[in-house]
Amino acid sequence: MPELKPTIGETILRMTGIVKEFSGTRALDRVDFDVRTGEIHALIGENGAGKSTLMNVLAGRFDDYEGQIAFSGESIRLVNPRQVRDLGIAVIYQELSVLPNLTVAENIMLGHEPGGTLPGAIDKAELRAQAGAVIDRLGFDLPLDGKVESLSHARQCLVEVAHAIRKDIKVLVFDEPTACLGSEDVEKLFDAMRDLKTKGIGMAYITHRLAELPRIADRVTVLRDGKAVGTLDIADATTPRLSKMMLGRTLDEMFPEKRNKPGRPILEVEGLTRPGVFQDISFVLHEGEILGIAGLVGSGRTEIVRAIFGAEKADGRCVLDGRELARRSPGWCMAMGMGMIQEDRKRDGNITGLSVAVNLGIGILDRLAGAVGFLAPKRIRTNAEVMIGRMRVAPSDPLREVQLLSGGNQQKVIVGRWLCADPKVMIFDEPTQGIDVGTKAQLYELLMELACEGRGIILISSEFIELTSLADRILVIKGGRKACELPGPETCVDELFAACTEKGAE
Repeated sequence: MPELKPTIGETILRMTGIVKEFSGTRALDRVDFDVRTGEIHALIGENGAGKSTLMNVLAGRFDDYEGQIAFSGESIRLVNPRQVRDLGIAVIYQELSVLPNLTVAENIMLGHEPGGTLPGAIDKAELRAQAGAVIDRLGFDLPLDGKVESLSHARQCLVEVAHAIRKDIKVLVFDEPTACLGSEDVEKLFDAMRDLKTKGIGMAYITHRLAELPRIADRVTVLRDGKAVGTLDIADATTPRLSKMMLGRTLDEMFPEKRNKPGRPILEVEGLTRPGVFQDISFVLHEGEILGIAGLVGSGRTEIVRAIFGAEKADGRCVLDGRELARRSPGWCMAMGMGMIQEDRKRDGNITGLSVAVNLGIGILDRLAGAVGFLAPKRIRTNAEVMIGRMRVAPSDPLREVQLLSGGNQQKVIVGRWLCADPKVMIFDEPTQGIDVGTKAQLYELLMELACEGRGIILISSEFIELTSLADRILVIKGGRKACELPGPETCVDELFAACTEKGAE
């Protein structure tokens, strides 16, 4: 059977002159956006540019917007999520709403379970049959009877897609779906999206990852400060051009000038081994040095730094500033002067429900206590105000609950909390994952500032341009082993990628 080729058709959704204000502040200023059948239209911009606000208008979460919306050629006004779903519009948020303890079939049919012969009973055979029909129609590889909690994040996302389009969905919105995915899961999701295109479904796709756009998008619209800067066909949407539209500067201009000067050794790792995960990892980190660690997903790079920080058990020696870390644990390493920004900031990062000030001070509560040992609110606030200024957290209210900040600003709070503890060595594992280009530039500058202060920096990143632009040296990890070491400034992205793949130098 010949492969179906996606064909982009007529405009099914058109938003014109959309305006939305919050307490007198205009978040959207006469924005135009449209989606055609069988296409993926990407929406990009910095945090605060208005992307999520525009999609929330489309999702029916606001009924006080201005402007016109047309769907399937008819003028409509979206006022609530149920109306939106009934029209055939579904939104897949970054925070999935699947229920992990239920099966795939139960999640797909959740809220629409077929009734059984007895009152209140569910016909499980019919439920399974209907869910199976949805999966077959979509072409997804999903186990009907498997618990969702056993699936990868990408396949959980497919379950949510199947749930959303079990009815006749015409437009599907993805909000940062790849922010927490590895490369293999990203490809699985993209394959599913390409398949949906062949079925005539139009998609809006919000992302921070500019490198994804040529692989998945047909058009790109850029928002900046609540305004639509322009819409480009993907063939014209080069990364430098998109960066210029979003920021007013090119990608090369985002990276700070290399001005750090590595000094004496501060961290020595010798023979670090965890059988079956990584083996015989040795290196030296110097004061004022940015040491990059590169590798494909599954290479063992994250497990290595977690073992150095004491979050995972491993054999081998680690010596920090002349003192051996014989009893490695996160608490012990912190006390010795090491900090780590972990990859999963939602699980290992900020404490939701608490203020920015408390999150910034949580690691140094002993220093913020008063004379009799009780926490001193004034000290907590003063500490927060200093770090908010340094990290340029916005908004700058120290009493604001941390989960109300954008993803980029939440990341700044995590980094700021560690800086309050004044570590000698900082480990950054994917620090720019899921944040906008403008916030990335601020974090790049911060990394350079920390190195210039004499701190040793270990940087893991899947964005190879970050490593080649920031690192002084790059360790390449393949299959849990150190494959080679490359000079950061003299290495191009293509060379680094080749070193990380099977064809790279051993």
